[in-house]
Amino acid sequence: MKTNLSPKLFLFACILVSTIACGKKKDADPDKPDTTPPIVIPPVVSPPVYTGTSMIVESLSGPVTSNETIAFKNYIYNKISAPATNDGNIWVYGNSGKQIEACGLMYETTHDIAILDRMIYLCDAALAGRNDLASAVNGGQRTIWTGSIEPVWPSSKPEVLVQQAGVEQGQILSHMAFCSLLILQNPSIWNNTVGIGDSKGFGATYKARALKYITEADYVMDKWILPRFIRTTDNNRYYFPGAPNDYKPNEPAPWNQAWMLTNGFVRLVQCHTILGDDANRITRYDAIVKPNIDWFFANMKPNTSKSGSACYLFAYAYPSGTEDANHFAYDVEGVWIAYNSGRYGLTKAQIMPLANTYFDIVLATVTNGIYAGKIDGTTGSGNSGGDDYVRDEYIYLTEFRPEKFEEVGNIEINKNKIASSPQITGRLLWAKNRRK
Repeated sequence: MKTNLSPKLFLFACILVSTIACGKKKDADPDKPDTTPPIVIPPVVSPPVYTGTSMIVESLSGPVTSNETIAFKNYIYNKISAPATNDGNIWVYGNSGKQIEACGLMYETTHDIAILDRMIYLCDAALAGRNDLASAVNGGQRTIWTGSIEPVWPSSKPEVLVQQAGVEQGQILSHMAFCSLLILQNPSIWNNTVGIGDSKGFGATYKARALKYITEADYVMDKWILPRFIRTTDNNRYYFPGAPNDYKPNEPAPWNQAWMLTNGFVRLVQCHTILGDDANRITRYDAIVKPNIDWFFANMKPNTSKSGSACYLFAYAYPSGTEDANHFAYDVEGVWIAYNSGRYGLTKAQIMPLANTYFDIVLATVTNGIYAGKIDGTTGSGNSGGDDYVRDEYIYLTEFRPEKFEEVGNIEINKNKIASSPQITGRLLWAKNRRK
């Protein structure tokens, strides 16, 4: 007998037919209906298949569409993967760190669990790559400038004898705490098993995974940040220690790095507040965050754009100089995270001059297609060399200048940033959805 079934399926069919036949009573009355319960064969469930490699923005108005969500999801599953180490600070401000943020914003927007699972995949990889947790073969166990193997993510290349790490570590903690925060804000998923499994032993359920990230982030704060970078004699401000540290010894942290650390504290406070599990830690973190935010704004000097809007001038690092448009983006991100937490008294009126500084000075000053590289409207080189697009963190400022959203969106579209930049596309779609 010829059949199109595979040998295994054919054998299964024969067994099934035999089982049904044997299951009928031999003395069944042919005139009565057969009441034998039907055999139900459960469907074979296959894991989702994600296809497509380009993200899209179908419109700059209205809610995020299903096509936009699908395209974003396809991209993050097909085109991004976790790096082996933090070399070059890729988990801090590189693509991998930004991709965690993008996944978080898109999960916040769509509540698509597959997007959260991809965020968890990245956070798992980041945590597993921490210097004290990763094996030497996997890039860990490096000696930091302290002379010890510390719970940090070194930024130096492997061959560098003395490895560097500082307050920027707070940004990695912030990424992981963002994932925890999103989980804790959605208790309906707490007891569900994480869709990607638990290959690293970080917690089988979503809540367990969230708690693991929080515990490990607090550990880094306790063992790395608090003993070295908080000047308790100067209102808990962020300063680098002296020798053996040779990076800005005894100097204040540049504002962008300061905000990276503040981000970690803020999100951990938000997590502990939901959990209600550590009032003393919340108090301690708040007592660090608030004076550093106040210090930043106390160093703002008033400025006025050509259009007459109120703006700010401030330094890259206290006490002097001019902030560049590269690092300004991280200042903006930090201000947004603190403002959005609702904890530290920041107001729209206080933040508006920052938005004006970007939109009415940086973005309004164009030379040969390049926007100003500094917040005073001038352009230099390197970090102050300017951009021809809008850095993803600046998209937060459309919250305060909503009339600028479409201008920003069109710049990104015209510069072909949508198809392959999750951090830009994710933030843009998130911001669009908030406007609907």
